[in-house]
Amino acid sequence: MNKCIPMIINGMIQDFDNYAYKEVKLNNDNRVKLSVITESSVSKMLNIKDRINLNLNQIVNFLYTVGQRWKSEEYNRRRTYIRELKTYLGYSDEMARLEANWIAMLLCSKSALYDIVNYDLGSIHVLDEWLPRGDCYVKAQPKGVSVHLLAGNVPLSGVTSILRAILTKNECIIKTSSSDPFTANALVSSFIDVNADHPITKSMSVMYWPHDEDMTLSQRIMNHADVVIAWGGDEAIKWAVKYSPPHVDILKFGPKKSLSIIEAPKDIEAAAMGVAHDICFYDQQACFSTQDVYYIGDNLPLFLNELEKQLDRYAKILPKGSNSFDEKAAFTLTEKESLFAGYEVRKGDKQAWLIVVSPTNSFGNQPLSRSVYVHQVSDIKEIIPFVNKNRTQTVSIYPWEASLKYRDKLARSGVERIVESGMNNIFRVGGAHDSLSPLQYLVRFVSHERPFNYTTKDVAVEIEQTRYLEEDKFLVFVP
Repeated sequence: MNKCIPMIINGMIQDFDNYAYKEVKLNNDNRVKLSVITESSVSKMLNIKDRINLNLNQIVNFLYTVGQRWKSEEYNRRRTYIRELKTYLGYSDEMARLEANWIAMLLCSKSALYDIVNYDLGSIHVLDEWLPRGDCYVKAQPKGVSVHLLAGNVPLSGVTSILRAILTKNECIIKTSSSDPFTANALVSSFIDVNADHPITKSMSVMYWPHDEDMTLSQRIMNHADVVIAWGGDEAIKWAVKYSPPHVDILKFGPKKSLSIIEAPKDIEAAAMGVAHDICFYDQQACFSTQDVYYIGDNLPLFLNELEKQLDRYAKILPKGSNSFDEKAAFTLTEKESLFAGYEVRKGDKQAWLIVVSPTNSFGNQPLSRSVYVHQVSDIKEIIPFVNKNRTQTVSIYPWEASLKYRDKLARSGVERIVESGMNNIFRVGGAHDSLSPLQYLVRFVSHERPFNYTTKDVAVEIEQTRYLEEDKFLVFVP
């Protein structure tokens, strides 16, 4: 099956160019034809300047209106998107519908959208008004043009990236991944469905270019950027750094790993249920996905038995996506290597999941696809060496009380998030993302400073600098 995906330039879907596309093979040999940038399309995009001259209330209300469409199971755009995830990306029906549901949730959560701005920027008003702060007035201005280099492993990361830029009134140039050319296109198309002439719609461009061909046109786009948001593996991040202008900020959301800590659980079922969720969500394709479980205490066999049950449960309520021949082979190879090494190995039917019980200092291949290594330890000290700065994103812990004991040690070791088991995919409002408050990198804070006759807490006189220089009375200013 072939599908043609056109570009969107400044909120307008372009006619598919039969002479400028790249064919990509996805799940089960299904192919898509992606429109690629041309001299004409790049010039058209860069020559139009549509600013989001709206206040935050207008922005949030527009996103909410779009979200109400995604909330409807009869919305044609939603139904098409679910079908595309299943057909071309190999998602199960449950996984695909959940992805669409999360898009609806992100768009419809008005309070959360306001709170994201409030906690990252300090006020929901700072984007719209000059606010008094200290001896100044301060206002946040959008950086301008945000270029989003999206990854294909976690579709919602692209949605999050775009929403952050919209909330801070930035224009978006969105470069989709060849492994997920659908999500950004579907989202922006839904903007068009709601209001093709809306300033947010007209500030959106969605396109594709390959990384291994002539970079002349893509370099023109990158040179146009005021801020770059890069998602993906090491090579994708290196590309972003290489081709971004030296003066722009690059938000790098690169490859990370995550783990779970279970300490002497009284409720074995709850502990195993949380770990199973943290393994199964996105089939471990996300940075926050648990790949290793560290078990402190006794009764490990009971925990493993319950983890089996919970993984089987998730195989029914959230079936994994389809795997390629190579992915299935990697899964089998990991199983055989672990058996050869003498480790305890448990597996689900039809490669539904894999549990390997191994020592902490021996790690084998990680084929993902719901494969997890379980290590029994006696103390947090045995876990700390495997928490690495800039590499370990999320540590999920059960019971929750244990997180209060260990959070300082984990933070000093470099962890970026600490959550309760079963909550690794829920990024709570107010938290950091990969150690950053991302919205702060999407704005410029401009200060309007008070005049000379404004007296401060430390200097209770007017700042008549010329007079004090003539009279050599600078020490008047010293508290």
